Amino acid sequence: SLLCVFQLLACPDIRGWANGILKLVPRYLQSECRVMRRLVLRGLIALCKRHFMAKRMQFLLPSLIELLQDADGEVVEMTLYVVSKVLLDGDIPIASPIALQLAERLRPHFDNDVDYVQLLSMYLFQGVMESVEEAGKEPLKTRVHQSLLPLLCHLHDE
Repeated sequence: SLLCVFQLLACPDIRGWANGILKLVPRYLQSECRVMRRLVLRGLIALCKRHFMAKRMQFLLPSLIELLQDADGEVVEMTLYVVSKVLLDGDIPIASPIALQLAERLRPHFDNDVDYVQLLSMYLFQGVMESVEEAGKEPLKTRVHQSLLPLLCHLHDE
């Protein structure tokens, strides 16, 4: 039934209902049920392919960033995709607190066994560092410096 809700949200005629329905998503993302988290993320992937929906999903970032610590690799992979669409397709400066949280959460995924997760986390890291608000760049320097060595090692491996 939740998948049907996401399919409805993708319809252009239902834009007015989208915000109300999306407000329910954080509760489901925090669910103990792994299948529920995967289902919600699949729905978000479908939604964020539409530019106007990706912009509306910015309020979900705190919940999505928390999911980057999930032990389920598929959940992490889908979360990386959604976060990258929401943040990088929006063409807006990223707030410093979000950038700091992401820098922290993305770093462990540089060493992920799944190549796609590695690449997507590095791509997202780069995009976040380039899009962070000017005033928030100073606090990020330490995080970026800590991440440079692992990034250089991966570059050398390739």
